[in-house]
Amino acid sequence: MEPLLPLFRLPNSVIIEVIKNFHLKQLFAFSLVSTKTKDLVTSLGIKTSNIYIGVSNVLRVSVISGENYLCLNFYDESKYVNGLSPVDITLPVDVCFEYKGKRMQASTPFNFSAWINYIRSIFCFTLPLNIRFYGGCGKYGIELLKDTTGNVNDLFVSPLVTDVMSRTILKHFNTPSRLFLLKNPFEDGCEVQKFFIQNFQFMEYHDVYSLDDMLLVNSEIVRFTHRTTHKQFNQFLQHWIRGSNPRLQFMFLIIKKINVASREVNGIRCMEMSEDAKREIRQKHNLPIEVDMVKIKRKDGTSAVIAIEDIEHIFFFRFIVLH
Repeated sequence: MEPLLPLFRLPNSVIIEVIKNFHLKQLFAFSLVSTKTKDLVTSLGIKTSNIYIGVSNVLRVSVISGENYLCLNFYDESKYVNGLSPVDITLPVDVCFEYKGKRMQASTPFNFSAWINYIRSIFCFTLPLNIRFYGGCGKYGIELLKDTTGNVNDLFVSPLVTDVMSRTILKHFNTPSRLFLLKNPFEDGCEVQKFFIQNFQFMEYHDVYSLDDMLLVNSEIVRFTHRTTHKQFNQFLQHWIRGSNPRLQFMFLIIKKINVASREVNGIRCMEMSEDAKREIRQKHNLPIEVDMVKIKRKDGTSAVIAIEDIEHIFFFRFIVLH
């Protein structure tokens, strides 16, 4: 048996060269050994692209750095998963993760807020966090979670979350940059319009929407994934060409083929585009090669593209403002 490398007897510069090759899971475990190892991991200056918090029966924190990732589970013991009483995230909690098929557990006495600060510190993440709510999230105090995360970048609310809990989430997490709202949790249809008029960077909405909802949109990028009607589609298109929704830069709509006579955009003066120009638009907006498009001039003088993707029984339309 070969002797183990006495890692901690080596100079810090040599240790850093060794741990540079560690997976995020190894780095996280290594950082917990002592204050020295935490400082060594932090000194790597890891470029972390995102940190997601998933709220369901368990709290899961996912750290992403390129193709490298780390998933940490909190409150996944049976006493939390099967319990009906609320979970107090202000109390110390263990963190669990999988490494090479084995379940690892760190017993450092941190509460969830302290763990989040620790994770952000060692992985050098200073941007807003992203949070996703799923079924089973009702056992956690939403206000406490908001105090822990602060303002978030992405807010995702699953349709499996109850309407009451969804409204609570939207009340406290009220300033995300990107909102994914998969159903309307409000009994009064006008209530959801409060979110259409907010100036999000991105909004995705999966429930039924009206023409008024579309015209209220104030986000830069909007994805409506519920199929619209031919009449509503044409009405919005005419408003958009006349200059409605001035902040809107990109909109995604779905319409049944039975609702459109052809792939052409009828009644609108369209300009042909070169294949190079189409290719540039596809690359910029990550569109499939099958997407065709035409160029138009809006009444306010801005140029735009209407992109059409033929998918079996439906059309995907994308309205894109050019700059």
